[in-house]
Amino acid sequence: MGDEHQPIWRRAATHTLHTSLILKASLEERLQRETGLLLADSEALLHLEMEGSLLRMSEIAHRLILSRGGTTKVVDRLEEMGLVERQPDLDDRRATIVSITAAGRTARADARRVIDAILEEMWAAHLTDEEARLLVDIMDRVAKANRGEGH
Repeated sequence: MGDEHQPIWRRAATHTLHTSLILKASLEERLQRETGLLLADSEALLHLEMEGSLLRMSEIAHRLILSRGGTTKVVDRLEEMGLVERQPDLDDRRATIVSITAAGRTARADARRVIDAILEEMWAAHLTDEEARLLVDIMDRVAKANRGEGH
């Protein structure tokens, strides 16, 4: 049975997921080749930069939608590269605080330039501003509904 026989909501969902996987794989490969960072690395650095440079490991895991083990691997990799540092949380001995280093800020800026160029080529070149705004509105609504934030 062809795609045209499925309900439009199913076609929209499967096309969105499939396109996302294609774009993510290409973005990940080029980002790693050009900066040495994985997409999760870049996202972790972004969140650290946005939050005044300090986050608990659990907060990073939540923001990246990763398991604790996955987050540990990301932070281990970034720490080995000198892009972040870990320190004990003085308020909670069970927790670890991660901070971004000056090298991490530079790496994040480099990654952002690469990501922006890639997304412009892979995404923006194929949409009008009106189409992009519509997609943002739709994806925001779907994401909020699935995070339990309502419509």
